[in-house]
Amino acid sequence: MTETVPGDLSALEQLIGYHFRNRALLEEAITTSSYAQEHPGTAHYDVLEFLGDRVISLIIAERLCASGSRTEGTMTFLKAELEQNKQLAQFSEEIGLRRYIRAAEERDALSAKVLADVFEAICGAIYRDSSSSAGTAEVEQFLEWFHILERLEAGVVHDEEFLPVRNRFENAFRERYRCNPSIQFTYESQGAAHQKEWRIAACVIQDPETGEHVELAGVESDRWFSTKKDAETAALERAYRWLESRGWNFKGE
Repeated sequence: MTETVPGDLSALEQLIGYHFRNRALLEEAITTSSYAQEHPGTAHYDVLEFLGDRVISLIIAERLCASGSRTEGTMTFLKAELEQNKQLAQFSEEIGLRRYIRAAEERDALSAKVLADVFEAICGAIYRDSSSSAGTAEVEQFLEWFHILERLEAGVVHDEEFLPVRNRFENAFRERYRCNPSIQFTYESQGAAHQKEWRIAACVIQDPETGEHVELAGVESDRWFSTKKDAETAALERAYRWLESRGWNFKGE
């Protein structure tokens, strides 16, 4: 059953920090397809969400490019971290958007994706409501409420800590060889099925220039891990250091 939405959207505009010239855009941004199905003829947020997603992406990309010499892989990862549904849904919760969303289902049951979509749709609505020259600036001002750009800059400054080792390994490999790494682990395990522990006995990577499979000397576990993933992560840390010390040259001694 559709829950009642506060009739006066002035309070929502205050939360957003933007006064709409065309308030119908704001109504569209907070309306889900499930609500529109119950109320034929009602516009829902899909188009505005599509637009808002692109505007947010452009703003973040511009800030990343302005931040200095970052690799494409690092910039892609940082941008994706800030654009993920979980993060945008949290922004929605911070300003209480949930209670304004028009949906057929109960608002407490709304998914993180819906909350993220509404956040993006509001950005799209702000952009469309503004003049073409000011739209991006208005959305950027809205994003400043959540310190999204400061979080981005913090990630750029500390990208080595921010970026997981697997991404750092893949990025460095692509920079050197212009392709993704092909890496294989040899696993060993011990313990009962419900308490199994894992270690990496060997790590082999394919040399993209020769096709040769090269074993990375010394890249094995020095202890047991509770999951394969943890064992792989530790091995990748060693593989990263091993290859970095050789300038990512597989033929280095």
